[in-house]
Amino acid sequence: MRFLFLIFICISAISPAQSASFNCLKASTLVEHKICDDPQLSSLDSLLGRAFSEAKKFSAEDVEDKARLMSVAQAFLEQRQACSARRSCIVSSYVGALEGYITLGSTVEAPAWVDAPTISDGVAPSSTSLPTEAGHCVSTKVKSIMPRLVGDGPIKPKDWDSGTAINFDNDGYQVSYEKEPALLGSRPGDPAIMCLVWIPHPCPEGDDRGRFYLVTNMRTHRTWTLPDSEHMCGGA
Repeated sequence: MRFLFLIFICISAISPAQSASFNCLKASTLVEHKICDDPQLSSLDSLLGRAFSEAKKFSAEDVEDKARLMSVAQAFLEQRQACSARRSCIVSSYVGALEGYITLGSTVEAPAWVDAPTISDGVAPSSTSLPTEAGHCVSTKVKSIMPRLVGDGPIKPKDWDSGTAINFDNDGYQVSYEKEPALLGSRPGDPAIMCLVWIPHPCPEGDDRGRFYLVTNMRTHRTWTLPDSEHMCGGA
């Protein structure tokens, strides 16, 4: 019960849109002080409170969804706490948690100012590997864009009804069940900055699926956040 109470206190939407969802007069940790001193971070905290409330309503009647809701909340608190005062890490934690709540019925999205250059703060080295820690970013290039499901032979217009997928030169992969305009507007060879924003847990040993990456296409300047798998870790 104490754990659930802490989650409620940390992320319940109880303040104005530009305020943190907790009482800044009682801030006691580096990350809490960082949030209270930064209007954009405070705004993200307030948005997350709204997202949690929406997802909680949608999950109220389903035991598995309620468990997932608490898992996202716990993962967020642990990931954010590990950030200390690192702003890029803090922003990533909020973006990832917002995406997690969207999968549970929330309609609250990250604000438009959140993009990969902002998170990376100019530190996104070119890499042939994926970022491995929340808040870390790398520079790469778009390799290919394709429908989520592809049949035999050439791609047909109806194939895009299955959703969208994208590959990157660093072996990164993202997928969506929707037609994603930002992905469809990308081209092979486009420079991109990719930031890891969410690592789900707990996950079975060896199952790394369900990581969310925020990507900004540096040619189109469009940003999206998508998972690296159609299923979260431990799923089908």
